[in-house]
Amino acid sequence: MGDVRLSLLSRRKPAPLEIRLAGEADRHSISHLLSDARWKHQHLDWIDTLGLLGQQPFLTAFERMVGTMAFPPDPPDVAWLRVFAVARGHSPATVWESLWPEALVRVTQAGVKRLAVLDVGGWLRPILEGSGFAPTTAVTFLEWNDSRLPEALAGLEGLRKLTFDDLPALAVLDGRAFGSIWRHSQEVLGLALRQASLASVVERDGQPVAYQLSTASAYGAHLARLAVDPSWQDRGIGTNLVVHVLGHFARQGFTRVTLNTQADNERGLSLYKRLGFSETGQRYPVFEEEVL
Repeated sequence: MGDVRLSLLSRRKPAPLEIRLAGEADRHSISHLLSDARWKHQHLDWIDTLGLLGQQPFLTAFERMVGTMAFPPDPPDVAWLRVFAVARGHSPATVWESLWPEALVRVTQAGVKRLAVLDVGGWLRPILEGSGFAPTTAVTFLEWNDSRLPEALAGLEGLRKLTFDDLPALAVLDGRAFGSIWRHSQEVLGLALRQASLASVVERDGQPVAYQLSTASAYGAHLARLAVDPSWQDRGIGTNLVVHVLGHFARQGFTRVTLNTQADNERGLSLYKRLGFSETGQRYPVFEEEVL
């Protein structure tokens, strides 16, 4: 009889997890979870995970802290999965199933129209597909490691250092240059500018028509953002900006410059390959879901 009772108990579903919004008081617990998690997804761009505290939805799942998920909207109608982490000894699918319904309710209430996830590790795919996400494109990585600099086109007029005063106009430009899930808000562009080692803007008639943001570290240089207003494309501005970046880092002693872009960005890929970049083979799928 005792063996039967134990068998029945082992089949019972675990008690539902307590789901609540993450707050400042959770900073230490979330930091510990992220440092120790067996299953961890972080897609942050220029954002710090704990810097998302206070933005919603940023959820936690409790017995003790067993999981966290953040889908903060940016821009307002798009939300990327920025963080999903699961404590050791817990199933990522089970924790997702606990957090996902509440996250979906909250992004819907916030007016989000589209959700997106960059599946870096591959382990998220079955979970995402089970929740209605579908693959739409991929992010592909390229690198330039040629000691020969490509030639610029005709002189790049209106090139100057990008400043924080440019951010409102750049956010408008960004919205024109990119599809909805790839746009950045003024706030995120500000974070990017703070971390950039080279930031440049091109003006025509006193208005920004293109910009780039690049970073540098011990691992090499990285062209993090390049945008040209659609009405000013096909005039050599993007080409000259990339040559400007390569020349800057070559003079600093960098022999390798990386970037990433959408796999279906044919215009961008053609530009980069023409200037000596080649795909590294590193490619991550992007999953999307419309919010009804």
